[in-house]
Amino acid sequence: MKRPRGTHLRRLPPDPAENSLQIDGTTFQWEIRHGWGTTADGTVRGISISVWSEKHQTRELILDFPYRRFGAKQPLPEDVTEALASVIPWAIAAGWVPDSRGRRFRLDVPEEVAE
Repeated sequence: MKRPRGTHLRRLPPDPAENSLQIDGTTFQWEIRHGWGTTADGTVRGISISVWSEKHQTRELILDFPYRRFGAKQPLPEDVTEALASVIPWAIAAGWVPDSRGRRFRLDVPEEVAE
């Protein structure tokens, strides 16, 4: 049987059970959006993480973490889950409605919240 063209290039979506956490009875899925880097003016920025209550069905939350939270290493899933457990309630208090639809909701996470 011949394999369809381009199937070797497709990336499988992350396993929702692997990248998820529960907060107050709601399951949130997450994935790392991009790693650390520098901005045009040379300041160092940390990683960004996308969060959904139901991936691609509800409003995406983009969290931009300070560089000091994870540094230059690729964080372990356990470290990301631990950070998100305190940041997601803060994002909801800041106005993100997880079950809504619409444009992405982006927040810069302050260092005192990221700890």
